[in-house]
Amino acid sequence: KGRNMEQIKEYETGNNLENKVYMIDSNILLAMSQFYYKGKCDRGNEVTENVKKFILKARNYGVLNNFAITEVCYDYARNVLNSDQMNKIMIAYDSLVMKMSENEILNHCGTSIPLAERNLPRTYTFKSIFDCRLPNYFFGKNTEMLGTFYGVYLYFLKIYSLYFKHISPMQKIDNLFDFMTEEIDIFLGYEFYLAVLLFLGQQEERGIAAGVFKPMQNPTLDHILNAVIDIFQYRMTCVMTDLSNEMKMPINHIFVTMDKPLQNYIEHNETYGMVMSENMITPINHFNVSIGTRYVECWNDFYEKRYLPCLEKRYIKSHTELISEDQRKRVTNVIAENICKYEKEVFGID
Repeated sequence: KGRNMEQIKEYETGNNLENKVYMIDSNILLAMSQFYYKGKCDRGNEVTENVKKFILKARNYGVLNNFAITEVCYDYARNVLNSDQMNKIMIAYDSLVMKMSENEILNHCGTSIPLAERNLPRTYTFKSIFDCRLPNYFFGKNTEMLGTFYGVYLYFLKIYSLYFKHISPMQKIDNLFDFMTEEIDIFLGYEFYLAVLLFLGQQEERGIAAGVFKPMQNPTLDHILNAVIDIFQYRMTCVMTDLSNEMKMPINHIFVTMDKPLQNYIEHNETYGMVMSENMITPINHFNVSIGTRYVECWNDFYEKRYLPCLEKRYIKSHTELISEDQRKRVTNVIAENICKYEKEVFGID
C-alpha cells in the first residue's frame, strides 16, 4: 500500500497523438527539484527512479510547470511570489529538462543548493480570495481563466456550506444543482460530481471525494484553495487539449501527479471526446458513480427527471446561442457577490 501511494501517474486528456506535452503538478515539480539538488527524492528510492524515468521520457515532448511553480513559490504571508524559491526551482527544472544528458540524469548524485529565503509561516490567513494575489499570479491578464477559477472556488465554498447543513444528502445535491444551473447559470461537472461522490456515494466513493475536498470544521482560505487548485489543474489540462483541437493544431496534454486522492478522483472520470461548434466546446464526460444503496432510487429519479433534461437543454443552448457581454458581466458579478456571501458563512466572518 505504501508503494502505491507514491506512483507517478499520467492522465491523457486527448487522443493519442504524436504532438504531446506534459503538465506537472506541484508534487512532481518538488520531486524533480529534490532529485536535482539532493540526488534523491524525499519520498524514497522508488520515487527517485520513477522521477528519472519520467524526466527522460517527458523532456522529449515538453514539460509545462507554470501552474505548479506558482503554487509552490507563492508566499501566503507576504502575498507575493518568492523569487528566490522560483529561481532555485527553475535552475533544477531547466537543467533536468533541457541541459543534462541522459547519462548525467541516470547517474546524478546531487549538486550545491543555492541560498533561498524560505516562505514565512502562514500566521495571517486571508478572509477573502479577492485579497489574495495567488489567482492573479496564476492567470495574469487571462480574465476568462481567472473567472473560471473563481467559479470553481465558489462551488467549493457552496459544497462546504452544504456539508455541515442538517438536511438530507439528496437535498444537498438538489440545492447544489439549483445553485449551479439557476442562480449562477454555470454547470461544472467535475465539481458537481465531486459533491455527488461526497454526499451520495458508497463508502469508498465518499473517501475518494473527501481526499480531494478535505472537509474540516473551521477551514481557512488556503485550505480550500489547495483543494480547488487540485481539481483546477486537471480541468485546465482538459481545456488546453480542447483549445488545441479548436485551433486545428491538436496537442495531447497529459496531466501528471503523485497525489493519490486526486488520482482516485480522476480515475472516476472518463472523457470520451468533445462536441465542437462555432460558439462552444463541450467535453463528453462519463462519471463512474457508485451511489449508496439508500440513495439509489432518489438519485435515479433526480437524474432522469431533472438532471438529463436540464443538461440537454443547456448544451443545445450553449452551442446555438452566443453569450452577450452583458450576460458575461452579470455572471461575473453574481459569482463575486456569492463568493463574498459564502466566505462569510464558511470562514465564520461577522
